[in-house]
Amino acid sequence: MSKGSMLRQLANFISYITLQVAVAQSIVPSHHALCFVYVGFLLLLPWQRISLILQLLLAFVIGLVIDAFYNSLGIHAFATVLMVYIRTFLLKLMLPTSSYEPDTRPTLSSLGFRRFSIYALILLLIHHTTVFYLDAWGSALSLLTIRKVILSTLLTYFAVCITQVLPALLVSHR
Repeated sequence: MSKGSMLRQLANFISYITLQVAVAQSIVPSHHALCFVYVGFLLLLPWQRISLILQLLLAFVIGLVIDAFYNSLGIHAFATVLMVYIRTFLLKLMLPTSSYEPDTRPTLSSLGFRRFSIYALILLLIHHTTVFYLDAWGSALSLLTIRKVILSTLLTYFAVCITQVLPALLVSHR
């Protein structure tokens, strides 16, 4: 990975964490849904250039940072590591390796709307299901938790899509 690419990833990391902590925590009341926009950073990592171990380590660190802000005792760390682990296999299933460059990021523009939506919604559903069911471990699992998983998955999906589309719109209007 080149130095410029690493700096860009660091800037993305800081942006997503800041967006999560400063904005996403207060978008919707937490009893209805939560927006975990920070997972967008992990969804959009280059899919062949970074080793699986580094991706898992990155997911763990990001999860711990979010756990610190949400006081959730490792739930986000576990959910992000699980999501990134499954991400590798999902990308291998969905994308032929010969038709993409190693630095290709699985974005709306590179995958197209349909493929990106399938990719992102599967991984977001895995992440959110893990977070909410681990959080509700001691209580009865109910339809309210299922509703919260679905609403949060959709809210996060739209937030991740907006974070990809908005910068392109801002640049084109200058």
